[in-house]
Amino acid sequence: MILSPQTLLNFHKALISSQHQKIQGSTQKRKPGRKGLNQDIINAIIEMKRRNPRFGSPKIAHQINLSFGINIARGQVRHVLLKHGKPSGNSGPSWLTFLGHAKDSLWSVDFFKCHSVTLKGYWIMVVMDLHSRRIIGFGINENAPDGIAACRMFNEPTTGQPNPCYLSSDNDPLFRFHRWEANLRIKGIEEIKTIPYTPLSPPFVERLI
Repeated sequence: MILSPQTLLNFHKALISSQHQKIQGSTQKRKPGRKGLNQDIINAIIEMKRRNPRFGSPKIAHQINLSFGINIARGQVRHVLLKHGKPSGNSGPSWLTFLGHAKDSLWSVDFFKCHSVTLKGYWIMVVMDLHSRRIIGFGINENAPDGIAACRMFNEPTTGQPNPCYLSSDNDPLFRFHRWEANLRIKGIEEIKTIPYTPLSPPFVERLI
């Protein structure tokens, strides 16, 4: 491949930055921002990231605030890491990693009802990864689910799976329970609603059902 994914991302970021500059205008005055960080704080941030590669900006900011008794934001930590914490050599993900990030980034969920051999009705929730069409799992409830049951039907089959960034659901009242929406907020999942009165707008999960 001639282009690396990092080159593609940098090019896309440059286009966005250029677009913002055109909107804001080059003559716009800069607003006063936060004061620069002390060099000792910068060194501490870089060293903490080196010793703990899995730490993100919020975690490092929290630890620095506890250690130094100051109040710095995660955005400042992120700026320091972007400016000073870049590894030497060829940085950035490979194409395989870049494409793999799309996996589990968008799930789709829906309900359907079925009957057992003894004609007992069950409500089924199916969760599917839209990138790979992989079935994440099924949740089952004997009666029409309420908010608590809907959360359980989603949490049980997805336990141990990395949470997606987005979850596509239709406008069924079953997905309007306060507990359901709170459960997604706790997991850090943003819910995307399909187009109202368009049953085929989530085509893959509907086809599976």
